[in-house]
Amino acid sequence: MSITTGALIEVFGTQDTLGASSASVANGAFSVAGDLSTWVNDDDAINASIVILANFSVAPTANTSINLYAKLDNIQGTNDQDVPNANFQHTYLGSFPLNDVTTAQYINIGISLPNAYSSQEYIFYIENQSGQSLPAGWDLFITPKTLGPHA
Repeated sequence: MSITTGALIEVFGTQDTLGASSASVANGAFSVAGDLSTWVNDDDAINASIVILANFSVAPTANTSINLYAKLDNIQGTNDQDVPNANFQHTYLGSFPLNDVTTAQYINIGISLPNAYSSQEYIFYIENQSGQSLPAGWDLFITPKTLGPHA
C-alpha cells in the first residue's frame, strides 16, 4: 500500500528513557517518584507511545496488568497535582497487559497526554496489579507523537 502525499500520518518525536533507579514494586502497590525521571513534553505532543520493560522473577498472572498514571507538575503556577496512590489514582493513562512469563516483557500502549500548558511536566507512576512483585530494574520509554502530512 502506498500512502498519498499529504495524507494524515503519525509523526514521531525522539524516544526518551524515564528510568532512574527503579525499585521493586509489590503487588497492589504504586511506584515512587524517585523511580522515574520527570519528563517534559517540549514537543507539545498531544499523544505518546509508552513502552514498559518488565522482567518478573515469578511469572505474573496472565492478562493482569501494570497501570500507568501521571502527576502533572506546575499545572497552576508552581502547584502540582497530587501523587497517585491506592486511595486516589487521579490521572489514569492506560494499562500494560501482562503475559505469564519470566522473560523480559516490552509492552506498548498509546496514550493521550493531558497537557495543561506548553512543555507540560510529567512524573509517571505505575501500579502493579500483576499478582507478583515487580523486581527492581523495570523501565518506561516514551515517544511523543502527533499527526502530520505525509511527505
